[in-house]
Amino acid sequence: MKLQNIFLVASGFFLAANFYTFSQNEKNISPANYITIYQSDSEEQILEKAANVIPSKRQYEWQKLEITGFIHFGINTFNEVEWGQSTTDITKFNPSQLNTKQWVTAFKNAGIKLIVLTTKHHDGFCLWQSKFTDYSIAHTPYKNGKGDIVKELSDACREAGIKFGVYLSPWDMHEKSYGTPQYNIHFMNQLTELLTNYGKIYEVWFDGACGEGPNGKKQIYGWQSYYKLIRKLQPDAVIAVSGPDVRWVGTESGYGRLTEWSVLPAASTNQEEIAENSQQHLLDGAFIPHDLMEEDLGSRIKIKTAAALVWYPAEIDVSIRPRWFYHNGDNDLVKSPSELVNIYYNSVGLNGVLLLNVPPDKRGLISENDIKSLTGMNYILAETFKKNFVENCKAFATNEKKGNEAKLVLDDKYETFWTTEGRINTASLEIELNKEETFNRAMLQENIFIGQRVEKFHLEYWSGMNWQKFAEGTTIGYKRLLRFPAITSNKIKIVIDECRSNPTISSFGLYLAPPEISFDPVGGSFADSMHVQISSDLKHAKIFYTTDGTLPDEHSSFYSGKISVNKLTTVTALAISEDGKRSLPVKAVFSKAKYGIEYKSRFEEKYSGGGLHALVDGVTGSKNYKDGRWQGFNGSNLDILIDLKGEKIVKNISARFLRDINSYIFLPESVEYSISRDGKKFSTPIVIANDIPQNDYAALIKKFEFSTKNFSGRYIHIKAKNISVCPQWHKGAGEKAWIFTDEILIKSK
Repeated sequence: MKLQNIFLVASGFFLAANFYTFSQNEKNISPANYITIYQSDSEEQILEKAANVIPSKRQYEWQKLEITGFIHFGINTFNEVEWGQSTTDITKFNPSQLNTKQWVTAFKNAGIKLIVLTTKHHDGFCLWQSKFTDYSIAHTPYKNGKGDIVKELSDACREAGIKFGVYLSPWDMHEKSYGTPQYNIHFMNQLTELLTNYGKIYEVWFDGACGEGPNGKKQIYGWQSYYKLIRKLQPDAVIAVSGPDVRWVGTESGYGRLTEWSVLPAASTNQEEIAENSQQHLLDGAFIPHDLMEEDLGSRIKIKTAAALVWYPAEIDVSIRPRWFYHNGDNDLVKSPSELVNIYYNSVGLNGVLLLNVPPDKRGLISENDIKSLTGMNYILAETFKKNFVENCKAFATNEKKGNEAKLVLDDKYETFWTTEGRINTASLEIELNKEETFNRAMLQENIFIGQRVEKFHLEYWSGMNWQKFAEGTTIGYKRLLRFPAITSNKIKIVIDECRSNPTISSFGLYLAPPEISFDPVGGSFADSMHVQISSDLKHAKIFYTTDGTLPDEHSSFYSGKISVNKLTTVTALAISEDGKRSLPVKAVFSKAKYGIEYKSRFEEKYSGGGLHALVDGVTGSKNYKDGRWQGFNGSNLDILIDLKGEKIVKNISARFLRDINSYIFLPESVEYSISRDGKKFSTPIVIANDIPQNDYAALIKKFEFSTKNFSGRYIHIKAKNISVCPQWHKGAGEKAWIFTDEILIKSK
């Protein structure tokens, strides 16, 4: 066996790494970051090699962070756009209350251990005093051109004991040299500034965006040179996404795969065969799988034809808001604590690292709404994992190796682990609790410094008469978290069903989460009255509630059955478990329809806006079509009949519609209104035409309004004419177009 120190170039990725090549007859495989596969290798040999691929030290230190933070902040914040332009006026950048210590405190209190800042987005605007551009913070009113937000944040992180990382967009819309070989020199100069002037950098984040510059050309990025520079100046920093250390999980949802392998196939080690690629579109000869959104990246099927195997773990990114930069219209759409906790289980709990974006507002502060959700998430996780029911208990295994006994799974030390003696790939481990405990969460960890090996496992509990399976999974990796209905038992069994080599289980835990509140229905509108049910996932938890907008406590109304509502009502509920754990307060809004409504055309169920009475309940939506308040009609017109429940003098009628062209949502061509006393004979329709150009991409809400001149009637017929299909100039030309409406407003006397 020969140890080599080489540079691996793959998919444009430059990797300085120690890795082993093996003679074909070699049996004992030493752990390494990269291992070559030979055509003569048997399936058994390939599996054994896969079981011995391990992380580098920098990859391991990054994985231990579990939750990292992203901050999107720049000139886009002040224009409320996601992508700026090369000519954007940067003199608007002037946060009046910017406080990076407030940012760091908000992140730290949420359990986040590293913060990555967008030092330069695609528009080219730099948040530091770069010597290589005039398109930077030095040319803004902020601190009279003397500000440096990279320095402010890096200093605040260091003071708080938080690690600091930088995002630097390779695409630069503003830089004149973009699209020429000189740009790579320019980019290296800016990268050098960031890597030498701001202390220790722990993550460098590159995306794969490659658009046009001022000259209309696209850039051929010098990835290899970028990576060499980072390794030289910041050798402990992981290079993420378009980089060799950390890969993009494939979505921006915050959800990883149920089977997440950190060991992936490398298609080639021949540098001449490797093509440069972005994070999403990978050509033949690429270092990583061709489609990062595939559900299967590292199974036995995937690795059996690989030229080599490499450790390449997943980073799972998501924003706390619908968008990455701050938009004032998103303030009510911040993900709730329970949503963030669900994301945690589906990222960190699925062998990934969560990258959670929390964007500061125009003041330069993290919004109060965002902080509230972060605080709630941290409360739930801290309450869940503060007591491990297997501490100081006994463990027995069907097979154990001397020095790696079953008891080491319970010692709360990651470096120690249980494994089996000989070539034993399946085994079980039994844990005897000190007494009966109630639990609904489980945690398993493999010692990834030995390798990621488990392919399938399940958990059982002793019912008093026999063993019952209560949870199962596939991969474990650094951490696997499982949720299940609460179980009470004094004995647990971990069963390893399939494994690539001897299992290496480092840690195991059983926990009880705070109770969770559920509403049925979850909210919405109704005609006359509605019955509301409240429940908790913990059977014996007590539920208290209010209907007056105040927060409930144990002195509030005790829930013992259905609640009946017959007007606009906000119900807020709290659950308290038998051991005193409290849920976070959860609220649901129930709104009463002002009028009757009959649909002659049907909305799409996934965009119901809250049900049949959503358009007449007085609840309006935001500019974000995903806020749950909009009704969507795909390729069809809106056609409804409103019943005022009695003849009235109608003074004014209006309907609100959304335009979000990037999401295929267009304003109607026209809206027409007609009135009837009997619902049969209607007045001549009044047509209100759309007077706003459809090809303006900014999201907006338009009210189509008609002053009726005191018409008398009971029924109002409203039709909104959809454009049916996206026009030729639109990227979805020919696809069905949407119209979205949220409320019909009628003034009468």
